[in-house]
Amino acid sequence: MPSSADAAGRPGPPDFIGVGGIGTGIEWWVAALFAHPELRPPESGRRSLHYFDPFAMEEMTADDVAGYHAQFPHVPGVLRGEWTGRYMLDGWTPPLLRRAAPDARLMIMLGDPVTRYRWLFAQRREKFAADEVFYTTDIVERARHASQLERLLRFFPSEQVLVLQYERCRVDPAREYRRTAEFLGVRDPGVQPPLVGKPPAAGRLSKQLAAVAKLGVPGRAVRRGAERVARRPLGRTETPLWPDLEAALHFTLDPEMERLSKLVPELDLALWPNFKHLASA
Repeated sequence: MPSSADAAGRPGPPDFIGVGGIGTGIEWWVAALFAHPELRPPESGRRSLHYFDPFAMEEMTADDVAGYHAQFPHVPGVLRGEWTGRYMLDGWTPPLLRRAAPDARLMIMLGDPVTRYRWLFAQRREKFAADEVFYTTDIVERARHASQLERLLRFFPSEQVLVLQYERCRVDPAREYRRTAEFLGVRDPGVQPPLVGKPPAAGRLSKQLAAVAKLGVPGRAVRRGAERVARRPLGRTETPLWPDLEAALHFTLDPEMERLSKLVPELDLALWPNFKHLASA
């Protein structure tokens, strides 16, 4: 897909934007995307701009749109974009994306919502004393993928949106990477950087981060870094969720997953351990 900028070096809207995938292993996938010779990140070098976050508090002006475009100067033969995982979550962002980048290809990475809940629950529990109360409502709200996708599709046609499944990317990264490259419109979708075949593995991460710990980085920070990449708790005893909470999560999220499977027919709920029961429903 050619860039919307019509002259070399001239800024314009991005060719693609990753809009969903908070805590779903997108670090690996985004790094692999930008390792492709035809794909480049924003001019700042930051893969996630969070550019639209402030517009919950103030109006987005024409100057703001121009500032966003300035991050994507045209380079012949190259597609430019960014990936900020919360764009799909924040209700004010999809219409602003439509204003700033109406022709951009949008990508979403989704993973098992309850698996992610367990990970964040364990992470937050560690921060608080045993008698302190903490809340996880925001984690559940982030998992309302069907509602978020329905909102996004009010502003962008479905052919401009690619929904990826993290577990499928891990099982068959070469196929999913090629599918992503074809969706983005690269000239050579067969190119696959070495990172594609190296999804996060707990064993490899533990060894790498052990080396970081030797440099004096606190162990807790090292482990959290590993968990962010692996998208699961590492090196900690996980307390199972109690039946009432499990039931509440499914009461809230099962209808979302049922609608999501209709919106995204290629979604394989059997790959999500906590929603296998819906795959055969």
